[in-house]
Amino acid sequence: MSPSPYTVETESGESYDGISEDLLFDLIGELSYPDNSFLTVEPQASENQWYVVVTLGSDKRLEVEYRNPARREHRVVAGGTVSGIASDVTVWVSSVVRN
Repeated sequence: MSPSPYTVETESGESYDGISEDLLFDLIGELSYPDNSFLTVEPQASENQWYVVVTLGSDKRLEVEYRNPARREHRVVAGGTVSGIASDVTVWVSSVVRN
C-alpha cells in the first residue's frame, strides 16, 4: 500500500495520514474553542500547495477554507453541519488528488 498523499492535523497536535469521511466527522465533532479550534488537510508533497482548513469560531459556527492555487481556487464557506462538511471536504480533497 502506498503512503497517503495528504495529512490531517489538528490544533491540539493530532496528525493522521490520509482522510476518510468518518475520520473527518469525528475530528470536526471534537473541535472546541479555543484549545482545539481548527484542523488542516494538506498534501505531504512540498510541491503541492492546496489545503483545507476547518475552523470552529468562538460563536460555535464552523467555517471551511478551500485553497488550490493550481486551480486558482480560494473560497470560504461559513456554516454547515459536521456531516455535511466532512462529506464536502472528502469530495474536494479527492478531486484535487485525482487531478
